[in-house]
Amino acid sequence: MDLLVVVPHPDDETFGAGGALLLAKEAGLRTGVLTLTRGEAGRTLGLCPPERLAEVRSEELRRAAEVLGVDYLDILPFPNALPQEVGEGLRGPATGQGLPDRPEAQEAIRERLLALRPSFVLTFPPDGINGHPDHVATSRYATKAAEGLAQVVYFVRPEGPWPVTHRLRLPEWALVRKLRALAQHKTQALSVLDFLEKHPERLWSESFYFPGSLGTKEGPWW
Repeated sequence: MDLLVVVPHPDDETFGAGGALLLAKEAGLRTGVLTLTRGEAGRTLGLCPPERLAEVRSEELRRAAEVLGVDYLDILPFPNALPQEVGEGLRGPATGQGLPDRPEAQEAIRERLLALRPSFVLTFPPDGINGHPDHVATSRYATKAAEGLAQVVYFVRPEGPWPVTHRLRLPEWALVRKLRALAQHKTQALSVLDFLEKHPERLWSESFYFPGSLGTKEGPWW
């Protein structure tokens, strides 16, 4: 395994790193996606009963992963949402349904890193890009799990607090497949439309922070 994307929800893999997965695969690298939850707290848009959302979103992710050409996909059953550290304590998701810390999520990631031995782990930056508790927790778990095993790379906003060290501008074929992958996440169509309205440029231009790198390089880090 060369590149493993670690995210909390189905659809995060395509929003943050769909282009990176496609270009890495095109370059001959073995790629994978590890999702910590089945996204059962997301919207249904009336496409399924709420109790079936985890099952439906898992299938949506499998179809998206097929479009992205990943070699490995693993969907873990941790509850959506994961906690976020705030100062000395924990704050749950905006719904108020706080959850205890889950060190077993970090251990589950590390077990898979030991088995797969990826060169790079690609995940959310420490601020989660938008502060979402699941994003923040996943960044923390993945970063700690990768210590001594893999180089961690973050997908970041170009205007965010983390410096952009590598920028991927997707060729037309990759953009087409990334859009097809996003289209598989039908239950989350409103999130897709919101992303299109607010950040359309991030569809064809993905930004990354490779700790220790200086300046901005147009192209991949691998």
